[in-house]
Amino acid sequence: MQPLLLTHYTLTSSLGPGIAVHLQALMQQRSGLAPCSFETARLDTWIGQVPDAQLPELEPELSQFECRNNRLALLAARQDGFEQAVADACAQYGAHRIGLFMGTSTSGILQTELAYRNRDAASSALPKSFCYSGTHNTF
Repeated sequence: MQPLLLTHYTLTSSLGPGIAVHLQALMQQRSGLAPCSFETARLDTWIGQVPDAQLPELEPELSQFECRNNRLALLAARQDGFEQAVADACAQYGAHRIGLFMGTSTSGILQTELAYRNRDAASSALPKSFCYSGTHNTF
């Protein structure tokens, strides 16, 4: 098996955005967990959630993709010099040789929950404005 060379990376979690924030939290043995504060769920549990205030807005032409998941991806792309590293790699190797590997959890599930709450009373159809493939699809 050929090793895969990762030339640049970044990360975002409830600890905050970026590599330095995570390193500092690990060195201080600090957790990013907080009591659950979901808008309509009262659960006696702790969660790791990136605060909404840290998430950038999507451009208006991307409004069909509006969800936490995509806002988190945008935040990640804009930190630790990631966008510039991708541009440099494209210039050096060509875009066809660049791979982006991203992991996420369930940050897009809220969009599905909101759509389910607003489904048609007669047919149970989800709202036409709901874009599952662009906001919550786990594939």
